[in-house]
Amino acid sequence: MNVDIAMALAGLLIFIPQILVYLYHILLLTPTNRSRSQVIDVNPVKPRGVSFILPVRKEPLEYIEEAARYIHSLGIEDYELIIVSDDPVDSKSKLLDLYINLKKDGVNAWFIWRSEPRGFKSGALNTGLYASRGDYIYIVDVDSRPEKCFFEKAIGILEREPGVIGVIGRWEPRNQSSRVSEALAVALRFYTRILYEGKWKKNLFTYPLGTGTLYKSRVLKEVFKGWDENRVADDLELGGRILSSGFKLVYLNECAVYVENPDTYKSFRIQQSRWIYGAVDTAISRFKHIVKAPVKPIVKLDAFFHLLQYIPQAIVFLGSFLASLLVLLGVREPLLTRYLFIVWLVFLAMYSLVMKKYTASNNTEKYIVQIGRLSALTVAISYIAFYKTVKAVLRVKEGFKRTPKGVFQTTVLKKRIPWELIFGVFFFTAGLKSMLTGGMLIGLWLTTYSLGYLYVVYRFPRDVFYE
Repeated sequence: MNVDIAMALAGLLIFIPQILVYLYHILLLTPTNRSRSQVIDVNPVKPRGVSFILPVRKEPLEYIEEAARYIHSLGIEDYELIIVSDDPVDSKSKLLDLYINLKKDGVNAWFIWRSEPRGFKSGALNTGLYASRGDYIYIVDVDSRPEKCFFEKAIGILEREPGVIGVIGRWEPRNQSSRVSEALAVALRFYTRILYEGKWKKNLFTYPLGTGTLYKSRVLKEVFKGWDENRVADDLELGGRILSSGFKLVYLNECAVYVENPDTYKSFRIQQSRWIYGAVDTAISRFKHIVKAPVKPIVKLDAFFHLLQYIPQAIVFLGSFLASLLVLLGVREPLLTRYLFIVWLVFLAMYSLVMKKYTASNNTEKYIVQIGRLSALTVAISYIAFYKTVKAVLRVKEGFKRTPKGVFQTTVLKKRIPWELIFGVFFFTAGLKSMLTGGMLIGLWLTTYSLGYLYVVYRFPRDVFYE
């Protein structure tokens, strides 16, 4: 391939995916009238008969206790909490002691310890599902806190709508105690607005959330046979099958489910690694389900694109890597790249204004800091997006690695290759050379792109150099 053509291709890979994502999100946020099919009766009822499944593995004991007591405090009649542990045998006695104390205090909890954690989290969910006796199933994480009104309204919907299998609550950030969690709180609010409220209003498919979805137990057991234990993303894979089945999911924006964001870069990196692989893996494994779903083509297309939401990030990394190599080999930026840069800049400005509006940020200075931090975190895991995408496409099996919480977020295990430092220096060097040799725009992009990697090295060195 001619090197000039290769550089033009690199520019396309860098800017086109970003422009398309900006445009897509802006369109989802444009005002629209909800169609009749999306108007759901949300009159609340007295909640009862909910089976809460709490899968745990290497979770802080205080987190488990707080979650159990919170569920009990909701005052839901005839509820049960099924704690399914995949912990090592040496943790079993402590968990049993906690379980006994919870029972003494009136918490209707049951404890299941799996000596062989078959199927990872999905296996634990199936164990809890088939041990449950409630009419409704709710998956709870140790750090999530659903509002009581969610169950009041969700059960009301499920009772009156026979074709609805589940109701999804609105995710809200529970913590903003660190630089990482504060930036991720902005992203959580914004992307919930786009990928759930925006899609719901436009009659598109909303995937269930891992924690935040109330299901009809009988349908989950008898029709869907629980979760697929060969898949990493339990919520997404089930969503693909629900779409294909003709059953519906309802998004309930009125009530919140508070979830804890990662407080450290290490936890964020682990969480995103699992989500990226799981999304692409589901896109491949559930492709036939989506294609055959009894819905409009636009709904199928959007449902498939939802699973590919991390692909643009991977493509941008590939384009930036290719551009850097070519710059270091002495290739100049083509005219096409300059035009693409200008168009991208215009869309970026529009997207930033839209994001500020929908995150309800009145403090412009604080908003800029948070968005800059969020951008750096997103850029820093771009190499992971590329690697996990390739791994999923090649059908290389991936194990389930839980997001560390509490004390486990800062536990140092062993040294790791500091990829963030390596890529940061690589992109910065290429960007600087490009600017010094006349390629100002591609040089400006590469230099700016490198700062995301270098930022996390500077701010979170322990998370970069240690696992």
